[in-house]
Amino acid sequence: MTSFSRAALAAVLIAGTSSFAMTAPAAAKKKEEAKGGLVVSEPLRVAATAAGAAIAAKDFATAETNVAVIEAGAKTDDERYLAQAYRLQLEANKVGDAGNPAVLAGPLDALIANPKTPATEVGRYAYMRANIAYNAKQYPQALAGYQRAVQAGFTAPNMQLQIARTKIQSGDTAGGVADIEKQIAADKAAGQPVSEDLYKYAIVALQKTPDTAATMRWTREWLYAYNTQPNWHTAIYVFGFQGDNDKKITKRERIDLFRLLRATKSLAGEREYVEYADLAVQTANAAEAKAVIAEGNATGKLTPANSAAKLTLGEATTQLAREGSLAVQEKRALAAADGLEANGVGDYALGTGNAAKAIEMYKLALSKGGAKLNKDEINTHLGIAYLQAGDKASAKAAFAQVTTGLRGQIAALWSVWADAPGAPTPAAG
Repeated sequence: MTSFSRAALAAVLIAGTSSFAMTAPAAAKKKEEAKGGLVVSEPLRVAATAAGAAIAAKDFATAETNVAVIEAGAKTDDERYLAQAYRLQLEANKVGDAGNPAVLAGPLDALIANPKTPATEVGRYAYMRANIAYNAKQYPQALAGYQRAVQAGFTAPNMQLQIARTKIQSGDTAGGVADIEKQIAADKAAGQPVSEDLYKYAIVALQKTPDTAATMRWTREWLYAYNTQPNWHTAIYVFGFQGDNDKKITKRERIDLFRLLRATKSLAGEREYVEYADLAVQTANAAEAKAVIAEGNATGKLTPANSAAKLTLGEATTQLAREGSLAVQEKRALAAADGLEANGVGDYALGTGNAAKAIEMYKLALSKGGAKLNKDEINTHLGIAYLQAGDKASAKAAFAQVTTGLRGQIAALWSVWADAPGAPTPAAG
């Protein structure tokens, strides 16, 4: 019998191209057994040597012949382990970078089950097998593999995220997100940077559930940890301009998201400035439309020659002429029986940046009331006005009054901005 070094065997499985180191021949059987080495028959040793050389030379036909000899002649766990190891090495080399790794599942299963497989390598094989199961969408099997890898002491840079992803794909979103939260806490405790992907994956998973509170909490944590204009733009757009919310959001709700894009300096380009200004005209906020177009021109994100912007600007100018001055509008609001006129004046003042007057008018609207008055909308706008005035506490109190429906979620997103740690940076990094 001949013995093989387990360390060398492990190394060849990792590298995939090297050959096994041979130790003493049959005379050393008892010594190697005592040290925990592999003991195999001489014919299998010869076949293994030939197989290793053939694999290294990419002569897979010759390698197959010799691996088959080992498999056919294996009578002990040691010899079966040798056969399984060479089968894995051969199949891994045949697969290469572009093949289907699913063919490795059988050899990996055999190695994991073999009592001669070193405990230090069981975790690695379990991890490899779990990856194959995950790619095949066999999520329960993948989860069991990752958990076994962890129990065996195997570590990988994205292990915790992979386990979390597998739980989420299995339908256990809460469990997966909890694992991500643990990973973030561990990274912070170790003084390590927290990967932005952890936040993003949790948010994407939660957006597919009815748990809007958890989605908002994770969105807040992500934006605070990675406080950039592109991230604010993504968060706002995904929230209200895509998916289910985009199908049910009203024009008046949508404009409040455009206002948040503007507040965070996250408006991305010409199309968004034009859409925002046009929406402002449609919702009787002509003063705001003019301010948005002027801002777009000043920042260079909107060209003065833009025909759509010029058309919208003309419509806004006409609308403003009909409305009259702020003083005229305010007089009508004070004389009105309900708060509708005052709400309109508040919107006018908000659009021109006159936060103090907006706050005054919104409060008047709420005090006058009225059957057609949308109090949630007014409180949202009151919170925005307070933020314009620099009164964060009052802004948050106003947003807190809005608790239901899509409007409640919009107010919550504005409240996230109210507590943001400084102005967003122009870009990540």
